[in-house]
Amino acid sequence: MSAFLSLENIYKTYPGQDGLVLADVNLTLAKGEIVALLGASGSGKTTLLKIVSGLESQDKGRVVLDGKILDGLPPEKRSTAMVFQKSLLFRHLTVAENINFAPRLNRAFERAELRARTSAMLELLHLEGYGRKRVTELSGGQEQRVSLGRALMTEPSLLLLDEPLSALDINLKWALLMEIRELNVRLGQTMLYVTHDQKEAAAVANRVAFLDGGRLARVARPHEFYSRPLSLAEAKFFGWENFIPCSLENGRLRSAMGEYALPGLALGAYRPGEGYYMCIRPEAAKNVGSGAWSGVVKSALPQGLGTLCEIECRGETLKLVLPARFVHHPGESVSFDLDPELFWVVPS
Repeated sequence: MSAFLSLENIYKTYPGQDGLVLADVNLTLAKGEIVALLGASGSGKTTLLKIVSGLESQDKGRVVLDGKILDGLPPEKRSTAMVFQKSLLFRHLTVAENINFAPRLNRAFERAELRARTSAMLELLHLEGYGRKRVTELSGGQEQRVSLGRALMTEPSLLLLDEPLSALDINLKWALLMEIRELNVRLGQTMLYVTHDQKEAAAVANRVAFLDGGRLARVARPHEFYSRPLSLAEAKFFGWENFIPCSLENGRLRSAMGEYALPGLALGAYRPGEGYYMCIRPEAAKNVGSGAWSGVVKSALPQGLGTLCEIECRGETLKLVLPARFVHHPGESVSFDLDPELFWVVPS
């Protein structure tokens, strides 16, 4: 994969803060790719995005876009455009005037071409008929479409998105995620997308770059994080709920939950002995009411199609999602099986 964007050995420290905000970050994007920067609050996601855009400068390292070193260049010279969490639109202008603001200000096109490009962008964003409306008449989702259009009208080599959908309700968020994917495909637009939402990252990105404490812990396809975490921090962030101390002996995993040869587990990557956690996804429960395992329900929290239960079992407290058709109350006994396909192991 040839690199269209290269972040090379990026370091960043803010005065008055202990430690590095970003430490030795190396990341490449191919042309036309969407990569999601994912991590908890304070992991350095937005800082890295600002360094790429020119709003911040790194202490060490360099940023290269399409063969051009960007270090020291102001934002307007970088061929990047950013979409923020808040739309930051000009409230006194129309939708069309917001979308074509930059090329209109810079006199980049003749009037006829500007009108044609603006009309095409409105159509691309499903905003036909909204060009003359004030942005104060728009919904939150429509405002973010206008923000996308304003960024794309500058024809950036790289589109930067800083949690652009976090202020929207869940249904609107997923609709706009699909539209962003559509824009990526139709325009071949390279995108670097910041989010703290694992599901959002998995839905929009070709690859996910997971930042943990300012360091780039892993870059992989979204499904790999959910099925094959490499660390305890990664497993916790991607929804694994049960972490049981275990050991590896003779190519098998041994814990209070039993002994297993895990499907697909690269045991050769780990040395035999102690110092591991057996991870079990909360969705691993099956055959509820007729399984070979049994435990006592400690708590039950309905979650729509399932109920998240804490179950005391074999000296451990397991968090498992049980089907909502079963009603569970604290103190009840429940039987179930666990699907080994939803087990994994990470170093402690």
